[in-house]
Amino acid sequence: MATERFEVRSRDGVAISVQKVGSGPALLLIHGSLLNGSLSWGAVLPKLAEHFTVYAMDRRGRAPSGDAKEYSIVNEAEDIASAVEAIGGQVIILAHSYGALASLDALDRLKTVCHLILYEPPVPSKPGDPGIVANMVRALEAGDREQLVTTFLRDQVRVPPDRITKMQSSPIWPIILQISPTLPREARAVNTYRPSVERLANWKTPTTVLLGSVTTGLLRDAAFFVRDAIPGCQMIVLEGQGHGAMLDAPDFFANKILEIVGTHSQPLLVP
Repeated sequence: MATERFEVRSRDGVAISVQKVGSGPALLLIHGSLLNGSLSWGAVLPKLAEHFTVYAMDRRGRAPSGDAKEYSIVNEAEDIASAVEAIGGQVIILAHSYGALASLDALDRLKTVCHLILYEPPVPSKPGDPGIVANMVRALEAGDREQLVTTFLRDQVRVPPDRITKMQSSPIWPIILQISPTLPREARAVNTYRPSVERLANWKTPTTVLLGSVTTGLLRDAAFFVRDAIPGCQMIVLEGQGHGAMLDAPDFFANKILEIVGTHSQPLLVP
């Protein structure tokens, strides 16, 4: 299946690279922290592309997308809004983790989105520990990317030690290390984020929150918060899954997305 790439200019001038593949209704994929578009969605993209024109963006700070010296989650929200505008027409968004949080921050600018699917957005219920970000910054300044990523996984995301060890021996680890300078700023944004209850309450577009059945802590609490804060929001529990179902069970995850969109969004896709 043929793929192409194009660039979208965000409001601050940063170029955001988007991969396009497939045919059908527009589906914009927005990855979370630690990964890029290819790593996050590569296993599910072929199946999704059989049913959608899939647009997988690489968020700022990940090549071939650009970056800027100043950073805010507002920039990420503008990137998403710019991508939606460039795609044109009705767009379904599937956003994971930090990408889902940035999508929530962009709600006021997503006028042509016809269905929003949010996979465990890390909406905090209280301020995070600034010491964790400080430790990450020190590791980055020391050039110790291994320690930076380990601190992020262990202390910020609270990934079990055995899973961290497994990740360290995986082929994607070098790519994660390459992406790692973006982690302190994104962790800081999560830890200081304050959701706009009014913005969520005014969002009328069909929305689905995905929650892994084995997910606990902040991510589980956040999923229920978003479900209750957005009128009519549906929650789908991914049985046997945690925070990375598109990586751990790609066929299951892709089928679930097709089921969700077929159930909730199909009427909106008819011209």
